Order: sequence, then structure tokens, then C-alpha cells
Amino acid sequence: MALSESESSLKLLRYLEDGYLADCPLSLAALQSILPRTQAGSFAWDVRDDEGLPLLHLAAMNEATPHAELFEVLSYLISCGADPNVEDDEGDTALQAIFAFAEDIKDDDEDAADTRQMHLAVVRALVGTPTLKLHDQDLCALVSWVRRHVLIDEDRQQVLRSLTDLVGAKEVESLWASEELLAYLQRCAYDEKCGIEAAQVRKFLDRGASPSHKQNRATALLLVVLTPYSTLSELQEVFRLMLSVDPMSAGERDGFKLSPLNWASDYSNVAMQHGLKKPNPATLLALLPAVLKYSPPEADAGEACLKVSDSGRSLAAPSSASKVPADQLRLRFLEGDRVVCRVETPGGGCEWEEGVVIGTWYSESCWPTEYPGAAYEVRLDLGLLVFALVDDDRIIRREVDKRTAPATMKSSPQDAMESLTTGHSAPSGSRFQKKQCEDGKWELLDTKSGKARPCSPPDSDDESGT
Repeated sequence: MALSESESSLKLLRYLEDGYLADCPLSLAALQSILPRTQAGSFAWDVRDDEGLPLLHLAAMNEATPHAELFEVLSYLISCGADPNVEDDEGDTALQAIFAFAEDIKDDDEDAADTRQMHLAVVRALVGTPTLKLHDQDLCALVSWVRRHVLIDEDRQQVLRSLTDLVGAKEVESLWASEELLAYLQRCAYDEKCGIEAAQVRKFLDRGASPSHKQNRATALLLVVLTPYSTLSELQEVFRLMLSVDPMSAGERDGFKLSPLNWASDYSNVAMQHGLKKPNPATLLALLPAVLKYSPPEADAGEACLKVSDSGRSLAAPSSASKVPADQLRLRFLEGDRVVCRVETPGGGCEWEEGVVIGTWYSESCWPTEYPGAAYEVRLDLGLLVFALVDDDRIIRREVDKRTAPATMKSSPQDAMESLTTGHSAPSGSRFQKKQCEDGKWELLDTKSGKARPCSPPDSDDESGT
């Protein structure tokens, strides 16, 4: 007596669920006896177990089934009508569930090779289905999984060919080049501990690799910054190549909400993480000028003037070993000029603050002699000393009129200048406000700490109390 539609569905559910929970291998023959192809058209595919797992998920996650048999089981289910795009109650497809499991595999696990073969069988069955839908995130995850977990080249090429049939050659070639770029950068940073070569990066970019391509929320551009073994000249070319291809990659944040430029400015910490005694400032010295030249303000890369170090000093002239042409070393400001500087704030944004140029061609002890130095050293009215690495309006500007000052800059870019109201108070968006005391004198108030110091009135260029 033939089973009803619902009875067949429940029988198949029990079979797949028992196999999954008891680690019992599945059999294509047993599956065909429960679900003859002749009955597939009227089969109820919407049944789930108590955990919200659809039929396809229960089959795909059965690790007891030999990988060749598992491929046949999944292919048969899909050919009978199982939807490869169905999601479990947590919103994951079978493909996404396999990727999540793959992240737990360790190379030294005893069964790592067998588990990877099982996952490969699942992926082959799913990717070989014309109706499979892959969003951009799924596509990136799939290609990344192929690079990191499919270790046999023949298997790798087979999956990539199926993926090419599904989404097109151009998309797959670009993603694969991006993955190979990540692999190269990871080898340089963590395996070979060597400098990154611009010629190698160019090859990947020419094949369509993206500087914004990520693994674990770290972009290829960030991996360059996190490699403290590269030379200044190579990095200058690497960043030119990358930001010319993808100017907005400079603003991509990692899991700590830090941009590549944020990490580059903390090059001493990066060196310490690699166990190096001497920091390598080349990432900062090469990246900030490249960001200012190739990335628009809308990228919100975090460009700013930075705090001086104890080893830093202004030399008044570029380094004698500098290879920068003389016509590129002309500065807009002189010592004593009033300026406004874009500086970082504790909340992760940036604000513009007033100050005075106290030196030119600032340099630090670890900077290479061929680097001319930072354009300016500035004493802010707050008392902080900062340097402007590049003479550029995006990080340092002339203080033309104290009634007009740049607006507070947070994480989203906006027009850097706005008119400020003069008088006894400043706009509420500014942390530092000028106010007039009862005795007629003016002071600069830090609205966060409550501290105040004497300052010049809004219409005066003379600072009192300095």
C-alpha cells in the first residue's frame, strides 16, 4: 500500500533525523525506497525536525556517510525537488551551515581530511544545481572556503568550474585573484615574515583582485598595513596600485572599527605584535600620502594630524638624504602661522582644533633617512603637540578668521568648514568652547573635562597665557 504524501515526508524526516543524531550513514538505495522518483512531484518538502532543520540540512550535515555516497544522496534529493536555497529556523542555508562547520576544523584534527571531503561532497552537490542562489556574501565565503579547505587542486578546479557555470567566469576569476592576494599577504606577514613586493601585488590586481576583499573582516589593504617587514619604496607603490583600483578601500573598518590608516599610525604596536624590537613606520609614511592623493574624503579613512613622540624633533629643512624633488617640498605655512588641524578624538572620530606652527620637517628617530619628514609640527591651543605628515588641506588649514572654523568631523565625512557663532558660547557640537569671564578675559573651556585655560578673544590673534 502506497504511503500518503504526508506519511512519506515524515518517514523520510525520521530516516534523515535518525541518521544525523545517531551518526548512522545514509544510503541512496534506502532513500530511493522511501522517495521513489515517480512520487517526487507530490512530495511535501516543507517538513522540519524539532530543531527547525529542513530535510536537505539533515542530509548535508550527516558526517557518518562516505563522501561519495553523500554526494549521490544530496544530488538525488535536489533532483526530486529539495530546494537548495531553503533556510533553517536560524536563517542559514545548507551551504552556509557547512561553511560554519568548516571554521571549526583544525589542521591537526585526526579526522580533518575526512571532514573536508564530506564538506566538499556537499558543496559539489549544491553548487552543481542551476537553481542555487548565491548572494555576494555567500559567493565570497564559498571562494574563500575553496582556497582554505579544498587542498587537492583537481577538486578545487572542479568546484570553481561549477561555480563559473553558475555565476560567470569574470566574477569567479576576480574573487579567486582576491583570495590569492590574501594568501600572498598572509604568507608575507605570518609565514615567511618578509616584505610585500609591489610587482606581486600588481599581478593580482591585474587579474581583478580587490583591495577591499576580506577574510575575518580584514581587507587585503589592512593585511599590507599589518605586515611590518616592507620597505618604504615598495609600500609607496603598493598603496598607489591598491588605492588607484579601489579608492574607498581606505575607509573599510575591521572588527575593532579601525581603518587601515588607524593601524598604520600605530605601527609600533604592530611591530610588537610580531615580536620586533624596532618599529617600521613605512606603512604610515606611505599610506597617509596615498590616501590623501587617491581616496576621496567620503572614504572616511581617518586621515588626521598625529601626536608627536618623545624621539621626534623638527629639523627646519628636509632630510639631506631625501629623494623627493625640491619643487614638491615647498610649504604653505611658516613657523608662527595660525592653523587648524584635524585630530583624532577618543570616540573614534576627528575634530578640527586651532594651533600654531612651531616647526617644519618634523622627523622621528625610527623614520628612514630618505623620507623628507612631516611638513609641520603644531602646538594646539589645547596644549597638545601634533605633526601634519603632509601639507594638505584635509588635515591642516590656515586659520583665516577665528569666527570661521572647521566643523566637528565624526565617522561620516562632511564639509570640513562651517561658520561658528561668535560671542560667549560656541556651538554645542564643539568640545572646546571660548567663553568670556566676569573680569572680561577669555578662556578656552574643555566641556568634557571642565578644565579651562586663558586664550585670546575671538577677534584677536594674540594668545594670552602661553
